[in-house]
Amino acid sequence: MDKKILAAIAVLLIAAVAVGFAVFQNIESLKNRNLTATLAARQAVEKHDLETFKKFVDTDALINQAAAEILAAHINSTLSPTDYSTAALQKRYDEQKPDFVNSARTALDEYITTGKVTFPATLTGAQKFLQKTGVDSCEIKSITKPHLVGDEQTSTVIIYNPTMNFNFELELELEHDNDGNWRITKATGFDGYYYGYRRALRRKLNSLNIPIVQQIDEIFKVKSFRAKASDGDEYGFSSTLEIMLNADVHFDKPIAQVVGNVIIGKGDREHYSPFVVDMTGRSSGEQSFTVTKTLNPFVRADADAMKHGLKAKQLRIEITEIIFADGTKLKQLDQLPD
Repeated sequence: MDKKILAAIAVLLIAAVAVGFAVFQNIESLKNRNLTATLAARQAVEKHDLETFKKFVDTDALINQAAAEILAAHINSTLSPTDYSTAALQKRYDEQKPDFVNSARTALDEYITTGKVTFPATLTGAQKFLQKTGVDSCEIKSITKPHLVGDEQTSTVIIYNPTMNFNFELELELEHDNDGNWRITKATGFDGYYYGYRRALRRKLNSLNIPIVQQIDEIFKVKSFRAKASDGDEYGFSSTLEIMLNADVHFDKPIAQVVGNVIIGKGDREHYSPFVVDMTGRSSGEQSFTVTKTLNPFVRADADAMKHGLKAKQLRIEITEIIFADGTKLKQLDQLPD
């Protein structure tokens, strides 16, 4: 998953800088400003003039900002329950950032130069992700007029992803360069794309998985559960959540394992931790099971639970897969079909 997310920033950045020219047009309504550079920047896109374009858009600054936001959101959402170390988190970020930045820069340069981003016959994981998410279909829905504060301007942009059906916002900041021309120097809100895509993907998968979930429930149905927290690692950084499940089990052929997720948090703070229940020797009927989850202080949802306790509806259990003793499986979809 880490490498697949890299390509997302490329077209998001394209959307951000393209929005900038709508901002430039609005700037013309402001008096006593040098408009020559803003007009030139807009024309640079039309003429596919990359060199001129970069004079008026700080692409390096935007790419680095987007990398920080997207990767931070991704790492926080996919962090291992037992991976709690500032150094470890920084290492993950440092390992991913170069590929992230290079991917964005390459796609951006190609887009400005040619007006499109091409895909080879054989797609990489990142390119497949880019196509499946429909990030290259993003379109600008609205943009506010620039708000001038001193020597800086800001403008809010709402961008729509029609493929996955979600909106996200970017906040653009513009400053004067040494020649007194306006230049886009920052665009924040890229993490909104990441979380918007996660929510949209979950909605689509939930819809597709309805009949599969019904089949799973007929075999292994969680009726109730209760949880209690205890000390985790010897240094006191983490806590262990022990969860006692009551389930109705009914099967026609032996089951080897039941796979599921412990889900803590709501919305963008949701964090998933997988678990596996060994069903060897188990019989049909109502039964009890115990699963555990490590609460990681570097994961926002887990940290909230450690600090404030678990509140109603902030802990969920889902069964995602049943593995039968003969090797066959009944499994929820975890990605959209091609």
